[in-house]
Amino acid sequence: MKKKKKYSNQLDAAEIIKRKIRDDAVISSIGEGLIVIVDVDKGGKIDYVNRAFEEITGWTSKEVLNKSIIKILPREDKRGNAVAFKERIITKVLGGQKVVADLSEPFYYFRKDKSKFPVSSVINPITLNKKIVGAVETFRDISKEKESDIAKTEFASLVSHQLRTPFATINWYIELLLSEDIGSLNKKQLEYLNEIYQASQRMVSLINVLLSISRIEMGITEFEKKSVNVVALAKTIINEEKLKIKDKNLEIKETYGKNIPKLMVDPKQLTIILQNLFSNAIKYSLKKGKIDFKIKHQGSNLIISIADSGIGIPENDQKNIFNRFFRGNNAKEKEPEGIGLGLYILKAVVKIMKGQVSFKSKINKGTTFYVTIPIKNGLNKKKERN
Repeated sequence: MKKKKKYSNQLDAAEIIKRKIRDDAVISSIGEGLIVIVDVDKGGKIDYVNRAFEEITGWTSKEVLNKSIIKILPREDKRGNAVAFKERIITKVLGGQKVVADLSEPFYYFRKDKSKFPVSSVINPITLNKKIVGAVETFRDISKEKESDIAKTEFASLVSHQLRTPFATINWYIELLLSEDIGSLNKKQLEYLNEIYQASQRMVSLINVLLSISRIEMGITEFEKKSVNVVALAKTIINEEKLKIKDKNLEIKETYGKNIPKLMVDPKQLTIILQNLFSNAIKYSLKKGKIDFKIKHQGSNLIISIADSGIGIPENDQKNIFNRFFRGNNAKEKEPEGIGLGLYILKAVVKIMKGQVSFKSKINKGTTFYVTIPIKNGLNKKKERN
């Protein structure tokens, strides 16, 4: 019996060793840096790192084990400020929350040689007997993604600048025709020419916003803030789309709360938000559909919602709809033309206004978008620089 027990123990030990070797091999092969952190209540001590961590940071596992995470891997925010341990996202996992760092608010880690690199990070808590005893962080160097974003931003800025001149010429000639100084026009000609002019003006507005976004992403912002009557602007935008509304025989229901205050914003940006949402609602609505356009004042915010009864957004596409150049398959089938920049621009503009955008959607039932914008009192006609 003793021999059998001893043999059994040997098998158990061998199995444990095999599992450890297998687990170590799996963890070491992960392409992202991995850190196991313990003693999180005392500032965080490194208990384990994988091979990718060593390759990314330049530290070896022997150099970092049992060392403070702050000393080995200092963190800096996008403004170059050092981030204390209690302010790092790891503190959020102490409540059992899984945290994914947002790429729109990048942060940086430092390598052994003191060079820094932008990071995307996911942290999960380690629990024992329902108590958090540590955390596992996986991170990756996103330098290439950041470089790609910069290249795209510079390209968008260049293209926008190049488009400005021809559109200025187009608008000038359209205005000349509309004035009828060089010949009279019949009613239909005036109507169609006005539509062309409005479309051209929208394109100019889009170019201006693209330039604004390019400046923001390159760290330069400059906007003209004015007091804007959002209800009047909404009615203007709805009126501009009357031909498309008539063509689809759509029912437009407008609901505006009482005493809607004016917004202290850049009017071009607010126009982009309303035009984008309303034109999308028309575009993806079926004939004889219904669109609800609502504006209400709630607390210190203005809430704009536009609901359609159109094709909806498939669940697996919903996480991507604010990404640049993304279009869902059903959207491509419904409207083949389009480059997938509208909602990306919308979200960027809402963020500039310190607002929020959200939506709910059901396939073949429709989509409702919500934009929340903080209300600011007073009027500042000077340009604001950040």
